[in-house]
Amino acid sequence: MTEDELFDLLTAIEERVPLDEKPARFERQANDLQPGEHGRESLLIAAGEHWQMHQEYDEARRCFRLAMRDGGESASDPIANLLSLALDEGNTESAAEYDKALRGLARDDEISRTTCHLVAEAYEIHDQLRQALRWYNIPFTHGFPDGDPADGMLLSGRRRVRTALGLAPDQLDVMAEALRPTRE
Repeated sequence: MTEDELFDLLTAIEERVPLDEKPARFERQANDLQPGEHGRESLLIAAGEHWQMHQEYDEARRCFRLAMRDGGESASDPIANLLSLALDEGNTESAAEYDKALRGLARDDEISRTTCHLVAEAYEIHDQLRQALRWYNIPFTHGFPDGDPADGMLLSGRRRVRTALGLAPDQLDVMAEALRPTRE
């Protein structure tokens, strides 16, 4: 499956399938692919995210773990989804373990900006603003935004959290404001 075909499939399911049927549909599509085949991991993550939205946490965890074992590629690391799930369940011990694993990947420069955004947003939703700020900052530890599609979301979230924490604007906050779409 090409990247365009995957995008079209994910979009079609999101737009055309009733909400309660989406997790099972994503899983069926994933099961039509061989382990490691492009798109399978992304489809399993999408299924897990929808199970999580339905508060079907065991099903979500199953899908995220399948995605981890898949060995394919996706925009984000399924460990980030497991961290989000642990936060939803109030399992601080598991969340801390997943956070540690992800920080290890970040130190090795093996983490996507999309993953950083997912983790930061999960912490922000759970009002753990210092942790959220850490993850919004990680992609910019050694430099400034470089045009990655996730930069705008990261900078916007970072600015939002810094404002909530009462921190004065810095250079990245100014960049976030400049990247913000203008309303007409």
